[in-house]
Amino acid sequence: MHNRLGVAHAIVFAVCLFVSTSSPKVFSDDWVYSVKEGDNLWDLTVDYLKNISYVKKVQKLNNIQDPWQMSPGTEIRIPAKWLRSFPMLVRVENIRGQAELIDEKTGDSSKLISGVLVIVGDTIRTGENSSVVLGFIDGTRLSLEENSELKVQFLGGYEYTGLTDSRLYLKQGRLETQVTPRKDTANHFIISTPVSVTSVRGTDYRVSAEPQNETSKTEVLEGGVLVSSSDKALLIPHGFGTIAAVDREPIPPVKLLDPPSIEDVPRLLERVPVQLKLMDLPKDQGYRVQISDTPQFDNLLFNKPFSSAMIRTVDLPDGKYQMRVRGIDKNGLEGKNSQFPFVLNALPEPPFLLEPKPGEGILEEAPTFKWAENKANQGYHFQVAETKDFTEVLVNISNNTETGLTLEKPLKIGKFYWRVAAIDQEGDGPFSDPQMLRRILPAPKIETPDFENENLVLRFRKGLPGQKYQVQMAEDENFTVLLVDEQIEEPKLELPMPDSGEYFVRIRTIDPDGFIGPFGVPQVIEVPGMDLYWFLVLLPLFALIAL
Repeated sequence: MHNRLGVAHAIVFAVCLFVSTSSPKVFSDDWVYSVKEGDNLWDLTVDYLKNISYVKKVQKLNNIQDPWQMSPGTEIRIPAKWLRSFPMLVRVENIRGQAELIDEKTGDSSKLISGVLVIVGDTIRTGENSSVVLGFIDGTRLSLEENSELKVQFLGGYEYTGLTDSRLYLKQGRLETQVTPRKDTANHFIISTPVSVTSVRGTDYRVSAEPQNETSKTEVLEGGVLVSSSDKALLIPHGFGTIAAVDREPIPPVKLLDPPSIEDVPRLLERVPVQLKLMDLPKDQGYRVQISDTPQFDNLLFNKPFSSAMIRTVDLPDGKYQMRVRGIDKNGLEGKNSQFPFVLNALPEPPFLLEPKPGEGILEEAPTFKWAENKANQGYHFQVAETKDFTEVLVNISNNTETGLTLEKPLKIGKFYWRVAAIDQEGDGPFSDPQMLRRILPAPKIETPDFENENLVLRFRKGLPGQKYQVQMAEDENFTVLLVDEQIEEPKLELPMPDSGEYFVRIRTIDPDGFIGPFGVPQVIEVPGMDLYWFLVLLPLFALIAL
């Protein structure tokens, strides 16, 4: 493999010396040469054509009267098949995961490595979660995705002209190409599958071969592609795709889905594996999501289709990445890309928040907060705010070395959010999800009960605006059997006079947003017997008589 690599590098260097900077033009498969001062047909034939015998053919094809005297600027058509050619090579520019190279002559397979050169007859096979990027001499790039098999059928160039001829066979899998546009040359770049042939002269397009259902898909992002199948050829313009199947003509061009909206996708992600929510999908549609560490997507770190808008990828180290998202229509054709950069800052992971519990009501004016310890952390960043987005931070302690703290300043009555980030030698990690707590007033206390018109009347202090109250009464302090369980809007409850005896009553508040505070300390009330009750009722009358 290493000997082959060294020899191939020498060949590529020599090949590059042949590439001319002249400006030829193309008509069909012809190369068009623009005559320069001092040119003659004999010299052109020696420089470019297979042998000198083609002089007469070129003279006749172009109706040249004097092969020794040609006017500068005259355009001469030369069929590409008459030109002197040389074999070309393809370089493996990048590998992600596992891939192997299969030699056509021996059938032997070897591990594919970056930098190796691929020749005619070689087959590249990629594994699960793997990809290979191939680079061609003319600048064309091809990305072969996971579980794919690609054979190099022909690679050739024409000396001094800049023309190339590349023919590949995709047995299965997916690939995407960025073919270097050469509007003025007779370049060929052809990809065949078991059911179709695609031909281009410079474009960005994708091809898939699906043996399981004997179909092939082509999606054109730039330029145009000629797709042939079952003796029928269709020109597929940019922004369209087609599907070919065994013994069937390609379907008419289908408009590709527009790039998905990514305005609401965050550019800072703080959890692994990466998770995000895209726009909801119509029925029978999906997404493909790709992640790379380069804008050119040379290195595919993640590449998967999804049938829903919920996206979950693999674990990645902290860093800067590029994400590419495209829709998949009901035909399985993949649409145009939306691409954006994002930063992943997921380490060190935030600690678990222990106290106060989520949504807990806190009576203390200066609450104590606690979180879990990780000995690898050097400190913690603690924050409290009134809003979940932490636009205005009330408490900001940037380097707390303990796994808890008590606030120095009291919190007012209301709703608050708190969060903690871990700190290691690399700096702050992401904050934990905000956790809500409430500073609340103690539950109302019952005033001395009144006995009015054979009713027991309970009154207590009015709470905050909009609050409701839950009042419970039982014969035991554990409230195992409830005699009363009422929700009321006013701080007063009238009950039918219960039997004489001792009762336990407790109250808690219910906020307008549904938050239910803790019950206060149960209070004991005494309901007098009937003799005492009538004595209490007549007591005011006795006072009047005494006057």
